[in-house]
Amino acid sequence: MSQLRYFCISLLLLFGASQAFAQPITLVTLGDSLTKGDGDAEGGGGYPARLQKKLEAAYPSTRLMNLAQSGMTTDDLIDAQLEPALEQLGKAPPGNAKVALVWIGSNDLFGLYNFVCDEQYPNDYESCERESSAIFSDNINTILASLQSGGASVYIALLDDQSKRPVMTDQLLRQSSFDRFTAEEVPRMAAQIAKYNDIIRKTAARLGVTLVDFSTTTLLQNRATLDRDGNHPNGAGYDQIADIWHQAVASATPNTPAPTTPPAIRDPVPDADVDPEDAPGKANDAATDITPEPSLEPVPPEGAKGPASHPPAQ
Repeated sequence: MSQLRYFCISLLLLFGASQAFAQPITLVTLGDSLTKGDGDAEGGGGYPARLQKKLEAAYPSTRLMNLAQSGMTTDDLIDAQLEPALEQLGKAPPGNAKVALVWIGSNDLFGLYNFVCDEQYPNDYESCERESSAIFSDNINTILASLQSGGASVYIALLDDQSKRPVMTDQLLRQSSFDRFTAEEVPRMAAQIAKYNDIIRKTAARLGVTLVDFSTTTLLQNRATLDRDGNHPNGAGYDQIADIWHQAVASATPNTPAPTTPPAIRDPVPDADVDPEDAPGKANDAATDITPEPSLEPVPPEGAKGPASHPPAQ
């Protein structure tokens, strides 16, 4: 057998073995309308369906369960999505990498200024915002720690500045969607978003969760990538969102940590005077580094050489 023929056959065998050993993924997505896919064309599936297709190109047999529901807050996610997510992770076939993606917080913020601060705090904004931060911190900790207890590599989105979405900057759109949300409350929401993102960063750093950055994107401010409501992405927007998640997931391999005892699904609500920096689930200020995950590189057959690792919201 000629050397060239032997070399070609060896390459074919190695390529086939590498594909056979590629690690499929069990993918669970949690969140609100931005993850459910509101604003997308019928059958589009939002970003999760697009992301699944991208991942399947390298990791065949990747399975998706999109648990997101429109209008949900962090409270709602804990009540309605967390247990089904853990159930799906528990059903993952042996050898599958387990990945959980979380994008939540938009409705916590919209509801805070369209209802909660008015009805429950008679416009005592400082108390309203302080307690909201404490509850959000507690909820984010519960969500992330619970998903990790199910053996998943967890990714969480940093929130975009939704005060800059057209649904907020355009008075007519704002009044049609959030009739009690005043122009004076828009900058207050921008400041609260910064607090929420700080909570997400610190909790993610402490738990070793990967951040996916939507805080710097403008795609949720650009009408070309938004539905007519000025709030939800259109198909072009979801294309970009899927790219952002894919970059994050494909650049860090999901690990499969040993299951641990999860926190209680519903923890007590902190008192209104709790400082968010001292709230349950609030990370220490020193915990700022995010632990990188190993890579999603297909596993080569034994003896083959390849990279051991390399380096996925509004």
